Amino acid sequence: MQFLAPAALAGLAALSLPVIIHLLNKFRVREVRWAAMRFLQVAAQKNERRVRMEDLILLILRCLVLALIVFAFARPTFDKVDRADLVAGDPLTVMVLLDQSASMGASDGIETRFAAARDAALAFLEGLPSGSAAGLLLVHDGFASPVARPTRDLALVRRSVELARLTDRGTDFEPALRAAVEALRNLPGRREIHLFTDNQLVGWRELERVRELLRGAPEVQVVISAPSLGDGPVTANLAITNLRLDTAVPIAGQPIRVLVEVTNGGAMPVGGVRLALAVNGEPASADAVINDLAPGGTRHVPLLVRLPETGFHTLTASLPTDRLAFDNRRTLAVQVAPAREVLVVEARRGPSAWQGSGHFLAAALAPVDAEAAARHYLNITRVTAAELDASRLSEYAVIFLAGADPIAPAQAAALAAYVREGGGLVVMPGEPTPAELFSDAPWPDILPASLSTPLEPARGGVEPAPYNHPLLTLWNDPAAGNLAALRFARVFPLAPFDSPEVQVALRFADGSPAVLERSVGRGRVVLFAAPPVPAWTNLPLHPAFVPLMHRVFAASARGSALRLNLAPGEVFQAPVPIEQLNRDVFVRGPATDARPVAVGSVELVEARAMLRVRASAQAGRHSVYVGQIERPDFIFAVQTPAEESDLRIAPPNVLVAPPAAGAEAAPAFVAPSAPFLTAKQLWMIALAAAAFLSCAELLLALRTSRSR
Repeated sequence: MQFLAPAALAGLAALSLPVIIHLLNKFRVREVRWAAMRFLQVAAQKNERRVRMEDLILLILRCLVLALIVFAFARPTFDKVDRADLVAGDPLTVMVLLDQSASMGASDGIETRFAAARDAALAFLEGLPSGSAAGLLLVHDGFASPVARPTRDLALVRRSVELARLTDRGTDFEPALRAAVEALRNLPGRREIHLFTDNQLVGWRELERVRELLRGAPEVQVVISAPSLGDGPVTANLAITNLRLDTAVPIAGQPIRVLVEVTNGGAMPVGGVRLALAVNGEPASADAVINDLAPGGTRHVPLLVRLPETGFHTLTASLPTDRLAFDNRRTLAVQVAPAREVLVVEARRGPSAWQGSGHFLAAALAPVDAEAAARHYLNITRVTAAELDASRLSEYAVIFLAGADPIAPAQAAALAAYVREGGGLVVMPGEPTPAELFSDAPWPDILPASLSTPLEPARGGVEPAPYNHPLLTLWNDPAAGNLAALRFARVFPLAPFDSPEVQVALRFADGSPAVLERSVGRGRVVLFAAPPVPAWTNLPLHPAFVPLMHRVFAASARGSALRLNLAPGEVFQAPVPIEQLNRDVFVRGPATDARPVAVGSVELVEARAMLRVRASAQAGRHSVYVGQIERPDFIFAVQTPAEESDLRIAPPNVLVAPPAAGAEAAPAFVAPSAPFLTAKQLWMIALAAAAFLSCAELLLALRTSRSR
């Protein structure tokens, strides 16, 4: 047995009071002699033993009453309690952690996990002992702190729990647990953290750090409360886990390919489910039927849609709603840019355009006739190395060196500066380009590899699919064709530099690199092992040449720095004209009945006018307005992390570290056959016994006083 308030046992010193009073009464006897005294003395001598016994019984009863009262205030319990956790009156200092991540939206058909957890948290707060203090943190991939420190105003904490709402954010328990431990670390008394959650496994990605944190705060106890939901885990969950463009550059009015990743997170196969894709919230313009998707399986579904005009647009993929609703829709924000300028630097061996080394490249970048070229989204300018104007490089989104004549040192320095400032450079060395030219500065500082003298490869083919680099993932789909027919008659051997900025996009059949890329400053450089001319390779004649060059352009182009697709809680920011400085910024959320809400104003940041919007915790389309609410100036999308659709549950004892190798496992806890009396029951029994003995002492005292 232990005591929750051992300090109260000091009250046992009060047992000396009845003894002292009893002894003092012995000394208060005063002798008075009178005539008939000798007859009374004989009677008193006969009753002396009975009187002493009655006084002793009364003394014992009075001492027992005091002892039972002290025993009750000491709060006895049979539960094992660390002495460091004992607090007079058994109040608690608690941090309540309520999980509001997207997975808590899973439903059993009646209520969601979040609703069940919120009700459990309210019931827990209602049952806290008098004098307890509580704080509240709302848990997701970070945490919010409505009540950051424990307070005795439990009504405030309960109200904050009632106001909590489900979000579309991910799950990570470590930041909130760390904040809760710090809030409790220096407080006295019994301290606990109660986490109300679905105990999602992905939320414990930092499990070892959490265990280390709790080992450093042994006085803080953590209780995981995961309310059950009737039929248990969600057994059917079809989710859209990714949505992305599979077209190099979105063009207004032209078909664009969108790739939708669908994952079956349930325990049963899925078939006959319609997947729809809508543009800008309009009725679906493309759809597909998903059949025979096994449990745990993933399928990439390509769909084709058209974007009506330049500017910002959203694409929304949707599935029929199931018991986890948030992952049945996913929105992608895209921007269709106006026409872009491209510069092709080539070598010419005759007056005709087809005699230039950049002829096939220019035709692939703008595969239209002369009349349509004026309306094409890429404006192609072809020059020779001698005609290259270093002062105008910033006008171009991408510059291609397509088997060009040697570039002068001043022009090379201008190209390096252009790349570092965000431009895209594609280098395709050719016949007039000696390899040693690229060994001089600044080429080694911007190219992803060093070049050697051209040779004829033993095997001129390329590696087969699958491809991991974004430039080539299109050809992982057999419907898009393949690169098996590519052949290279001559190549520049490439020796990649040892740098994390260098990546191999494509290899030859012998494993040597064929295409590499490198990030340089804010720009990007792509290096090919051969020029785009048939004498070196059949790539310009291959069906993959046009989509490949457009993907190279999209990956390299100097473009908008706007991030249009954000995770919940991230910040959207965009530059605006300086005349819009200090204008109000409004945001309309994804709800169909949402109205624009003022979220701040345009600020001056490093001499530029910038707007900043903290992305909502709600996934979907968000429209941003500057100084007006009629036509959005920007559109961005919020996307819930894909792993939030993984509904696997961690074991209840997840915080218990497994035994070290060779060590014996800790014995399992065995529940007693009959429940022990609780601390509350014990002190109530002690007080009841004290009351009973008080009545007995009173009755006995009255009876003995009469008999005397």
